[in-house]
Amino acid sequence: MKSMRILLFTVLTFGLITACSDSEKPAQQEMTMEQEVNSLVEEAKFDEAMMILDGKPRSPEVVSLEENIHLQHGIYLIYSSDPSQMRENANKALREFIAVLEINPENEKATAETEQILGIYRTFPDRKPAEDVVVKLQELGFDI
Repeated sequence: MKSMRILLFTVLTFGLITACSDSEKPAQQEMTMEQEVNSLVEEAKFDEAMMILDGKPRSPEVVSLEENIHLQHGIYLIYSSDPSQMRENANKALREFIAVLEINPENEKATAETEQILGIYRTFPDRKPAEDVVVKLQELGFDI
């Protein structure tokens, strides 16, 4: 009788675990493109987030998501990176902010972050961003 209870308990527990794990799968499959991209951005998986958008028609949603990925990647590079890599990361961040401003020239956050980085460069004599970055920034109207 005791072994029958243990067997019944085990079968019921296994059934419950299986049912719960199966119920999570449809929820994951139902994630929208925006939710999936935002989840990857939160995990700092910017390249993976961009891959989701590859090949998609350039709808307003896709363009907006692309703008946000570039913006968050630039912010990440400046505020969450290794200080010993600051110069390299500043150039990478500026490239990300340039990408944002090419999508949306009115993006105030990208403009402010770009100005902040350029302000730091101005405090060091004979220092400026990489030449390709300088050219793009000048095209966008920034003073270097």
